[in-house]
Amino acid sequence: MPRYYFNLRRAHLHLVDKHGEECASLGEAIEYRVVAVLNLIAEEGRFRNWTTWAVEIEDEDRLHRASLPFTLVLRAEIRRKG
Repeated sequence: MPRYYFNLRRAHLHLVDKHGEECASLGEAIEYRVVAVLNLIAEEGRFRNWTTWAVEIEDEDRLHRASLPFTLVLRAEIRRKG
């Protein structure tokens, strides 16, 4: 199974995922990260400004595959609950 890396970015801050996760596809990697983002927000609460954060997904060759802004995840969650 391919490995994907989930780097966190906020403005000039870039936190690199050194381990990654095995996922069957890019779609599965995105789903995996959406759940992880929601868990992170739930754990850390509203004390942070999550709107400035994003996850950048790279494949096993470290090529950029997708960007997932936290605001996109938050909007989807609000719609789901609303």
